[in-house]
Amino acid sequence: MLKKTALLFLMLCIIVFNGTAQYIPLDSWGVGVNAGLYGFGIQGAITLSPNFKLRAGIDYFTYTDKNSREFDVDVEYNGYQATATAALSETRVTFPNFKALVDFYPMPNSIFSITGGFYFGSNNASTNGLIHNYEELSSELGGEPQLRYEDIVFTPNSDGSFKGKLGMGSVIKPYLGIGLGRTIPRNRVGFRFELGMVYQGNYELSSPNLNETGKDWFDELTNELDLPFSKELLKMWPMLNFSLTYRIK
Repeated sequence: MLKKTALLFLMLCIIVFNGTAQYIPLDSWGVGVNAGLYGFGIQGAITLSPNFKLRAGIDYFTYTDKNSREFDVDVEYNGYQATATAALSETRVTFPNFKALVDFYPMPNSIFSITGGFYFGSNNASTNGLIHNYEELSSELGGEPQLRYEDIVFTPNSDGSFKGKLGMGSVIKPYLGIGLGRTIPRNRVGFRFELGMVYQGNYELSSPNLNETGKDWFDELTNELDLPFSKELLKMWPMLNFSLTYRIK
């Protein structure tokens, strides 16, 4: 009986060993390009196990709009109230992000995966502005008046110029998504489609011309809108991503 038990245990060990010995960690890897709502990027991928793949890369997006946009602002100075015209120009949106993601395949040979990880970068939108006839207005009032646009109070430079920057979330942004396609293809080239959500965090308005910090601007705005859903939802950023990967090994 003891011999039979020992023989059975030995056979079991051989089966397990043969099953696990077929795979060597970090044995396959590849490089690729991708395009999504965080811009275009490059990435590298490596196999951690039959179920887990690791990806790391850089995504970048930038857009500049040089068209002028005009809007009215309220002028306030020693009881004086009026309306002035402001113009925004050279508005620029920049998304620079490094990413570290892990793809989990419930079935090692399937094309469906669940992805989790982080994006690292300061997404922002910046602009330059000008108050028309601000120098004449300041001279007429004998001082530099404050300007108000909704809940934002600011004082332009003496020539009427001002600038602002909207920080769109935190530097570290958690991500969760699902994907179809293999992170590292079986053949030389493979495709992968991904859908997910990035938690960006708070939006923060900053400017050397602001009379207030602007840190509570996002919360004040969402409170005024009386949204039918949680304002936390506005801190989420949808993610669509398509990648093309070349298997090196």
